[in-house]
Amino acid sequence: MSLSVENQFSLLRDLLSEHCESCCGSKSECEQISRLARSILSNKSTDQQELLALLPGIHSYSSAGEKAADINAHITSNREQLEDWVETINSFQG
Repeated sequence: MSLSVENQFSLLRDLLSEHCESCCGSKSECEQISRLARSILSNKSTDQQELLALLPGIHSYSSAGEKAADINAHITSNREQLEDWVETINSFQG
């Protein structure tokens, strides 16, 4: 059973929010964020261009996190961007 695009964005928001709030995470969370971003982009399953525009940056963030020697430092250095992504996703989800 696949997730709807709304559910994918909710999960993506939750993962990004957790990174932002706790300034820590795991390689597997970064892998999941990357998979979600790729899935939404490949399916082009939303017409919200502003949300779609976030996904390449989110994918880049998560890919770098997968390879980071210090994942927590990577998250901390991207905290402002994480906040922006979460706020933007929230603005579309109500």
